[in-house]
Amino acid sequence: MNGGTLLALAWRFAALSLIAVGGANALVPAIHAQAVDATHWLTPMAFTESIALAQAAPGPNLLLVPLVGWHVAGVGGAFVALLAFVIPSSILAVGGARFLLARSGERRVDALRWALRPVGGGLMLSSSVAVFASAARAWPVPHPWALPGLGAIAVATTLATWRWPVNPLAWIAIAAALGAVVPLR
Repeated sequence: MNGGTLLALAWRFAALSLIAVGGANALVPAIHAQAVDATHWLTPMAFTESIALAQAAPGPNLLLVPLVGWHVAGVGGAFVALLAFVIPSSILAVGGARFLLARSGERRVDALRWALRPVGGGLMLSSSVAVFASAARAWPVPHPWALPGLGAIAVATTLATWRWPVNPLAWIAIAAALGAVVPLR
């Protein structure tokens, strides 16, 4: 295990943790930019598989962070990435909460709380786009029309989920049935 790699891993995830408005899932595009585009620690397919594993496993949404660390530097990398991601944001969250609680009811504090809501929503939306783009680059597309078709499926699924609030397992079952009928390759 290379000490320079662990230091780079710690530095990148510590910096990301300080902008984690909306949680770890909101930072998927930034994690992708660091782990795939900037450092080439992971391939787009490995990143997509890590997201799928992190979402399928029970537990907190930040499981992607130690998975990236594990891909980079094994078990030590997983611990370094997780601690580097959790400690700075936890300190900032506790300090910020104490500050805001002491000034509860002030107009500026209320305005700040309202202003951060769309930021979190926008980060979650960009996270979805980044996961889709990474998955689209990772899978071989046999026909030129297939990529716009995948985009249409993503948009249709998003609109259907928004329009009809159904248990997410039903959407997964529908996607599995469609995947069995319509081959991707």
